[in-house]
Amino acid sequence: MPALSDYAQSQATGWSPPAPVTPELKAIHDIKIEWKKRIQTTHNEHKREKQRLVVDLHNFEIYRSPDYEKRAYELACLHFLGLPLNKKLCFDGFVRLGNIEHYVQGVPFQQCSIKDYTDKQNPEVTSYIQSEIAANDKEYDIWYRLTQPTPQYQRLQDAFLWIAQLGKHVLHYMESASRSLACFREDFHTFLKDSFSDNRDFEKWHATFRNQVDFRVAVVTYIEYLYKEASHRPNPNQFIGQPLWVECMAKPVTPNNLRKTGPEQTVATPTVYACFKDMYFGKQIRPQAPSKEVLDKQETRKKKLGFLKTPSASLSYADLSKTCQPYGESQVMVGDVVAVVPDKEDSKLWKYTKRNWLAYVQRTQTLDNGIQQLFVVWLYWPHDTNIAKAYYPLENEVFLSDHCNCTERALLSTEVKGKYDIDWCPSIINAKRLFVRQKYITEGSSFVSMKDNDKTCSCHKETTRSPCATTYKSGDTVYLKPSKNHQLLEPVVIQQIDQKKGSVTVRKLLRLERDCAELAKNLHRSNIAPNELVLTDEYSETKSDRLERHCSIRFVSKSDVTTNKVPFPYNRQGAGHLWFISMGLSVKDDQKRLVYLRRLPCNVRQRTKIGLDTKLRGVSLFGGGGVLDRGLEEGGAVEFRTVVDSSQHAIRTQQANINNHTTVCLYCGSVNTFLDSALKGDTNFIVRVGDVDFIAAGCPCVAFSGLQQNPLSLSSLQNASLISTFCSFVDLYRPLYGVLENVLNISSERAGSALSQMVACLVSLGYQVSHYIMDSWNYGSAQRRSRAVVTIAAPGLQPIVQPYHTHSRSDEEVRSRSLGQLPNGEFCAGRQHYPTPFYHVPAETVSSGLPNIGYSTAQTCIPYPDHRIPNVPTRKDRALLDCIPKEPPGCGYKEAEDLGLIPLHLRRKREIGKSYQRIKKDGLVPTITTGASISDSRNGAVMHWEEPRTISLQEARRAQGIPDAEPIIGTIRDQWRIAGNGVDRKVGFAIGLGLLQAVESNDLDTKSILQQAHAKRTREEDFDSSKRPKKQARTSMAQDATANLENREISVDPVRDSRQSLTGSTGSTGSTGPTKARYTRHSGLPVEFVPKNWSKKVEAKRRDQI
Repeated sequence: MPALSDYAQSQATGWSPPAPVTPELKAIHDIKIEWKKRIQTTHNEHKREKQRLVVDLHNFEIYRSPDYEKRAYELACLHFLGLPLNKKLCFDGFVRLGNIEHYVQGVPFQQCSIKDYTDKQNPEVTSYIQSEIAANDKEYDIWYRLTQPTPQYQRLQDAFLWIAQLGKHVLHYMESASRSLACFREDFHTFLKDSFSDNRDFEKWHATFRNQVDFRVAVVTYIEYLYKEASHRPNPNQFIGQPLWVECMAKPVTPNNLRKTGPEQTVATPTVYACFKDMYFGKQIRPQAPSKEVLDKQETRKKKLGFLKTPSASLSYADLSKTCQPYGESQVMVGDVVAVVPDKEDSKLWKYTKRNWLAYVQRTQTLDNGIQQLFVVWLYWPHDTNIAKAYYPLENEVFLSDHCNCTERALLSTEVKGKYDIDWCPSIINAKRLFVRQKYITEGSSFVSMKDNDKTCSCHKETTRSPCATTYKSGDTVYLKPSKNHQLLEPVVIQQIDQKKGSVTVRKLLRLERDCAELAKNLHRSNIAPNELVLTDEYSETKSDRLERHCSIRFVSKSDVTTNKVPFPYNRQGAGHLWFISMGLSVKDDQKRLVYLRRLPCNVRQRTKIGLDTKLRGVSLFGGGGVLDRGLEEGGAVEFRTVVDSSQHAIRTQQANINNHTTVCLYCGSVNTFLDSALKGDTNFIVRVGDVDFIAAGCPCVAFSGLQQNPLSLSSLQNASLISTFCSFVDLYRPLYGVLENVLNISSERAGSALSQMVACLVSLGYQVSHYIMDSWNYGSAQRRSRAVVTIAAPGLQPIVQPYHTHSRSDEEVRSRSLGQLPNGEFCAGRQHYPTPFYHVPAETVSSGLPNIGYSTAQTCIPYPDHRIPNVPTRKDRALLDCIPKEPPGCGYKEAEDLGLIPLHLRRKREIGKSYQRIKKDGLVPTITTGASISDSRNGAVMHWEEPRTISLQEARRAQGIPDAEPIIGTIRDQWRIAGNGVDRKVGFAIGLGLLQAVESNDLDTKSILQQAHAKRTREEDFDSSKRPKKQARTSMAQDATANLENREISVDPVRDSRQSLTGSTGSTGSTGPTKARYTRHSGLPVEFVPKNWSKKVEAKRRDQI
């Protein structure tokens, strides 16, 4: 049976009460008699009506009412009182007044009160509860003062007192100014330190919270309790109008009358609609043409970025084939594009070969018989690439490839049918001629802009210097390929390159955690990062072909290392191949010791700055809680200015975690409504064409998921059709770069080859397109999560390449996967495996530092507020959980049943599968989904490897790479849904670094386009703001916060109304900063920001930009 500590002692078998049980009514009768005696003895004053009577309650415990069958008699923390499962609680314990003491049991109560709110000098609180009988007493207002609980209830009472004390501090903090969630990042802590400096009780309270400065996660977790306390204060209007409640979506102020509509048709631009209309979900898409004004801006943008002007239609292949010119007696010339008829063997291998093969002649050689041997680079028709099964609108487009015939059988001039005139990278596409503008990379099935030297294959390109000399320089920090006795790449510093010998001299580096752990103890170093290196004076010579690739290293000072202030992003455990050094190894008299360095040798090339000064302006579609968005931003190349999502909780989570509140517009509503407005030229909350440099999308994956049981349902078809939305936004806004992520099954036949059609659409728009598999465990995550990633780049820009793996795969079986099959039968964009600098991160790391919470029935963990589970197990489930063995790793219900560990009364009749399965602590956490059910037989293991529960929200968010300090808005089930709905944050960071590398690799002309666009936009904003009239601010702060939640379209501009709060009131004296409010359209969800020193920052930023 479940542990007795989770239930009231009175429910234990064989338990006897510590004293005879007295009915509460009898106990109150005796206490009243004693109280009257005390009054007569000590007072002569006139008795007031309903005088307050306080009775001590000790040796008590509080539990859920027997009315709640599944969790009856379960011990409960008092802050849950008043919530759905805790409308009524019960207590057992001794009530005492003077010499009168009775033991009562099963006393129901619904009221709790906190004393000492008015004592601002004392951080402690006293709690009281009032039973139903005590509340109905006609003579006295009777309250029970909670003193000493039973030993088994002590942990819950301590937790409640901490939360109650937090409530006291929050309400005091709110008295002086309007507060938003952002105020609790740092300012709240400053307020507490100023109020209780050198107060030991406060220091003890704060230490329980691990002395954290950021209280936002705790505030979100206990927001309903905090709101309840605020609404019961003598002056509730001072508190309930605060922005905090709406931002955290406290239930009493959360709108419940928002318009709910059924599935809507997906809006698409005419070009995108033509590509997707014949897909199995095509009927869910409707075309909409842009207005003339928008079309003009679009054409200007396309011309500026070098997109070709495309015709409305092109000739069919039958007509194009007529333009083939026979050679007759003429010689084949270098530069000709020849047509070759594939033989039967080739036609059998290439499934969709129905056209002549084309090839660019790079060299010819005349044989003794006068016949020419042709050395060619093949051109591919669209149906020869990874978009073979998709509709491609431009039949006259072909792609130069990286596939030559130098190592294949000879191609003779006698096999040539004729030649074609080709337009190479034309400025305008001629519908009657074949044209080439992109190169097809066969290895990764990607499309890139064609360059002149692409017409010569690598076999024929002359190289005067060794690859090592052209790639590396002295002082570079690089990886060495592993030797026979090692499996990992090792970082070194290049000291010297010898081209003649083909060797390099490198300076060795050690890993502090792995190689110098004992020496580090002498310097009291613990919790060492795996990417901290130690500089040595040891050099070695090795072959140049052992150099694998570059990595980044920087120096970090002793003070930064010892105070855990390693600069971002070098504090990410080696993500992005980023290492740091603070110490060197000194050897004297054969004695080794570590010494802190003042600097690195001047010849070491460090990378201290990561990020662009002028960042790309991003739009996020289906951004959810911003897991992908924040990861991309951390890469340093993009800053999101517009976020579109239909979930209120997701938008509020984005609001809580965005870096720059003054520049972001959060749009809570449908992407179709947004796109419809954009195509019509609406600029109210809608970003304009020309103001978007980057688009990220995490299109709904539920339609393509393997868990989707009915892919042809209306809702599934609607979700699937949204894959075209990314293409429509790209077509309209023409960004410099973009990225889309989705589940691997988007490439499956079951999904109707949706990935191929999307790639075809993007390529036809003129974009360079790459797609690949990104497994989260290869980028430092402890999670087994795989995503298909599609990246795009405008013509001529450096494409985003797949980031190199930093971590290896685990010992668990990882099956081969790809993103489809090519026409020749080869797999496309398959999963890759190669040496990495780190081993995989095991699942057990997500629990590092977290306390054991057993079954998690308390649902309260003060040091880590999110260390709780979405579905608390019932009595029966707990008994079943105790039957699941911990060894061997990965056991579940099936294994326990096979071992005979499950009693008959606990056995399940069906749905065994993976239910009640433990995660392997040395393996990976299975994919975090939008829900966690321990009895689910399909989703995979969710049970903790040691404790009898599912993994907690804290562990799930860590598995997804979400930092501990970032709040997620909503109930715990909302929070879990947001955490599980998106790409792993560490994968997003890797893509972000790939984007940064691509942007930094562009030439100066490309960078100037971005800078000019930003400067133009800034001048327009300054001009617009100078013409805007100022708006009077309202003065009443007492109005109900729900008044702001009506469906309306309101924009509060920061220049004309920088003081307006969420409720429309003027900020109170002592406010931490002015408020910027933006309201989303069509949803009724207001979004407002309260950054510190807002006006000063905006003006300084504008001056810098000008």
